[in-house]
Amino acid sequence: MRWRQFASVERYFTYGLLLFVLAFISLPSSKAVNNFYYVFLGLPGLWLLLRNRWPAAQSTLLLWLWVIFLLWTLVASVQVATFQYLKHWLYTAVFCGLTLLLVDHRFFRRDSVIHWLFIAVLVYMLLGTLYLWLAGLYVPGARVNMPMRLGSPTYASIVLVAFFSMVMLQLIRSHSWGLLGFYAVLVLFVAGYILQSRAGVLGLMMVIGSVALYWLWSARKWWIRLSLVFVGLVAAIGVGYLFEAVSTFERLIERADAGRFELWKAHFQAFRDCHAWLGCAPAHFEGITTYGGQLLVEHPHNVLFSVLLYHGWVGFFLFSAILILTLMSASRQRNPWGLFLLISLLMLMFEGGGLIDQPNELWLLVLMPCMLILAENTRARFTVG
Repeated sequence: MRWRQFASVERYFTYGLLLFVLAFISLPSSKAVNNFYYVFLGLPGLWLLLRNRWPAAQSTLLLWLWVIFLLWTLVASVQVATFQYLKHWLYTAVFCGLTLLLVDHRFFRRDSVIHWLFIAVLVYMLLGTLYLWLAGLYVPGARVNMPMRLGSPTYASIVLVAFFSMVMLQLIRSHSWGLLGFYAVLVLFVAGYILQSRAGVLGLMMVIGSVALYWLWSARKWWIRLSLVFVGLVAAIGVGYLFEAVSTFERLIERADAGRFELWKAHFQAFRDCHAWLGCAPAHFEGITTYGGQLLVEHPHNVLFSVLLYHGWVGFFLFSAILILTLMSASRQRNPWGLFLLISLLMLMFEGGGLIDQPNELWLLVLMPCMLILAENTRARFTVG
């Protein structure tokens, strides 16, 4: 493909991917987001990928690991034995391919794009909550399910905190301490009070705590270290007061692990009775319950554990190697999407199902940042024909 022709294609898919992200906070249902993907991204992307209409990509170990992993996940079609899984596999593979080969990854590294995506997600959650309160659908203090496609409180909080982590880096570089504090308070309010998500609150604490520890370690002046310790103590006391005095935050502690350890133990026992190296069909885990059989759970609530269950030890080791190499590449690139991916993965240790599925939050939290990071390594410069 000639350079000028590809520039138009790249521009289309770059803005298409941006709109796809925004579709999660602007369209009302999974079906609407799915249809947007099929019509504007999936089908055009599949047509171009099949016709080999993209610039040359450099062969790297990480690229080949992704190819092998995606091909390995096809093995699950033997276990599942449904046409729907093959469709979901094709949707996922096309999304990875078009994000890697047809999207301008440099566009998504722009500070302004990252910042406005964060603001869009934050405003959606604040205005959505205000609407639900005024409409009488929820009362203040109750856990809120957002009105649009990004409705799950846990996933919504993970997306919000992951975008905040990238914006935080920008604000630190520009020394915008007031704006950073303002955003941090809003994110804590949304994740802790509105969404009441332990994964979101824990992710936010990890983001802020890791930055504070880095400053404490790297600060050369004693008064800076003393100030950081003082601010940290005040923040810890304030957060402790919230969890002690505000019933909404206190309920996050009362829910404890929500049966996660019992759930993981039951899934792993069922996994051992199946094909450990190949993985098991989701139907193999149907009927697993927690709280002594009182609560039926549909998936294992851990993204890495899900890969192990559905794609076996082979898929688990392949995907683990992919994540390690991706984070190493992001570190060398100084790519903010690496932090987005890392924070997302840490929070997805308490949430998340299978990667091979129709468009869902895991595409935003795992697949998209992985492909944007990989694109920076594999997209070769193309010449004008």
